[in-house]
Amino acid sequence: MGWYTNYEVEFEDNIDWDDNDVKRMLQRFTVQHLYLRDLNKPRVILSVYSHSPIEEILVELKSLYPTGIRYRVYDCSEVWITFCMQV
Repeated sequence: MGWYTNYEVEFEDNIDWDDNDVKRMLQRFTVQHLYLRDLNKPRVILSVYSHSPIEEILVELKSLYPTGIRYRVYDCSEVWITFCMQV
């Protein structure tokens, strides 16, 4: 058994969002996404199943969109976490 957690992910710069690329990338994870286009900085809401670590998903998003990323638990926290990839 598991649960879903909703995350809000914000990109530092404008990105050329492609639903098909993102869908392909997310196939190996249990996650749904909603891209928000009407904000100052591009954001996506990810509904992530507990067996899919958010860090692994962010690594994949960063490979598609090489810009700064920060995230937080959606509608639960005012604190943003800057995502830094471990080398």
